[in-house]
Parts: sequence; structure tokens; C-alpha cells
Amino acid sequence: MTFSEFDLQRNENVQLALARAFDAAWDPFIAYEGEAADTDDNRRRLAARIVALARSGQTDENELGEAGLIYLRVLTEASRLSERIREMPSPELVPNDAEHRPFGHDAVEAMSSALDLCIEELPLSIPADAVQVLSSSIVDEAARGERDPERLHFHAMATLMSRQ
Repeated sequence: MTFSEFDLQRNENVQLALARAFDAAWDPFIAYEGEAADTDDNRRRLAARIVALARSGQTDENELGEAGLIYLRVLTEASRLSERIREMPSPELVPNDAEHRPFGHDAVEAMSSALDLCIEELPLSIPADAVQVLSSSIVDEAARGERDPERLHFHAMATLMSRQ
């Protein structure tokens, strides 16, 4: 029987398994990111991801925890990227070429959506360097002017596949 066959709110064994998966992801996340990452938003994101994976049929606590950890680390990295983009000089202070043009809100949203699509499509356990390839590919295409999350996602996945 899988987690998705249970009412996740009423089965104590499932709740305990989900709590252990949460702890297995949360502790290394905080150890890596530091206490500043210990926020209610991050806790909610991790819990929601683990529950969604459990409902989709994933039953292994270790895999749930590892997938949750990867998900949080990717979201945190995307958040750092957004901060760096916001801190870039205003457009009038930068040369007018695609390589030096800062990303606007629409580009950041498209890049975040594309990265989410990639993460949802990949297996639960992916190496950190694969996430880096995906992120770099998405940023490169966005720098060329692409704003469609589906196309950014497609290009990133194609780039990842070509490296294997």
C-alpha cells in the first residue's frame, strides 16, 4: 500500500514516516544553509513537497527526505540568484547588450518556473552538478531573451541530456 492510498491526515504511521522524512531533509539543509534558513516558509515548502511526493506514490522515507532536501536547496539557490539579479546596476548604467542586461521580474518568474518544471520531471535523486547544469542553462537562455518557462525548461533538459 502506498502513502497515496491513505488519508495522510488520519494515519499515524504515515504521519510518523513523513515526519522522519522531513527531519532527514531539514537537518542537513539547516547545517548547510545556516540558521537564517530556518524559516516558516522553508518548513512549509519542505512539508508540502514531501506530502506531494508521498501522495504521488513514493513510500521510501530516505528518498522522500533526499528529494525534499534537493528541492529546498534548489529553491534556496534560485532565491539567491534572484537577489543577485535585483542587486545588479540599473539598465542605464550597464552596456546595452544581452550579456550585461539585468533580468526583470518576468524573467526571474520564468526562470523559477522553468527550474520547478525541471525538478518535477527528474527522478527524486539528482546530483548537485545536474542542478547546476539546469540552472546555468536556464540563466543562459534567459540572458538571450527567452521568457517562456516551457521553452526554458525544454532547453535546460536538452542541455542536461546532452552532457550524459
